[in-house]
Amino acid sequence: MNIVFVINNKNNRLAKVLPRLRKYCREIHLGSVQFIITQRKKHAIELARKVTEKGCDYMVAVGGDGTLNEVINGMLQSNIPTNEYPTIGLLPLGSANDFARTAGISNSIEALIELIQSNSSKKIDLGKIIIQQTRETRYFINIAGIGLGAEIAQNLEQSSSVLGPGFNYFRHIIKGFLSYAKKEVSCTSSAWQWKGRLLQMTVANGRYFGNAICIAPDARITDGLFQVSIFGDLSIWDYLKNYGNLKKGVKINLPQVCYHNTREVLLQSTDSCSIEADGEYVGLAPAVITILPKAISFLMPPDVQ
Repeated sequence: MNIVFVINNKNNRLAKVLPRLRKYCREIHLGSVQFIITQRKKHAIELARKVTEKGCDYMVAVGGDGTLNEVINGMLQSNIPTNEYPTIGLLPLGSANDFARTAGISNSIEALIELIQSNSSKKIDLGKIIIQQTRETRYFINIAGIGLGAEIAQNLEQSSSVLGPGFNYFRHIIKGFLSYAKKEVSCTSSAWQWKGRLLQMTVANGRYFGNAICIAPDARITDGLFQVSIFGDLSIWDYLKNYGNLKKGVKINLPQVCYHNTREVLLQSTDSCSIEADGEYVGLAPAVITILPKAISFLMPPDVQ
């Protein structure tokens, strides 16, 4: 068994965890285990591509949603056949860990190793974004956000908060509402179309984003579909009144809010409308976002859909 851990040790925040992870892997004799630590932003993309091309059985992202996104993109940028990809795992030690909520994964080292030892994995879907202006392709495992969420993601990359990620995200939501100019956006799929002033849209494979906001309660990572949640010309007051319901996964029943399912969606805008994937800024509309059914094997409990 050959296992590689790709570790985001930003600001040495994993200093207490890493020795325990190494010690535990030695004690249970997992086989060949390698620990690779990122040195800069997006370094995990490069590391994951090299690991995939060299070959291993399991490649585990240690960090948050951004680290997992980089590992996924690095693997898919490799030059090997998809049937030779390693099984992907996650030890969620980031600030939000939203995909871990959908996948039913805890931050327990022991639980992760148990998943590896039992090879408890599933084929799950991924999303693919093609930015039409640059022809750049990016992949995501959790959620792509258009509009306000992408702007918040950009701002969060440049900020920190001693009061924790939840408060920091909420603060940027409020700041975004007060300063964000809604964009004119059109969204087209094979079965439906939406057009109007947009506050926020999510194209969701997973259910959670923004530190435990259940924006897409019907999304499933194994069904070959996105759930698209569209928040149109919504006011800050309506959003705040429904924030508790969003955290609980209750759909918002307002005329400015709608939910759809799709396998592919074309996004267009006459404005400068940003797009993010798993909390990472990727570019501007227009873009095509497509589901890739059962694209990778992922370590997760067997009862999670």
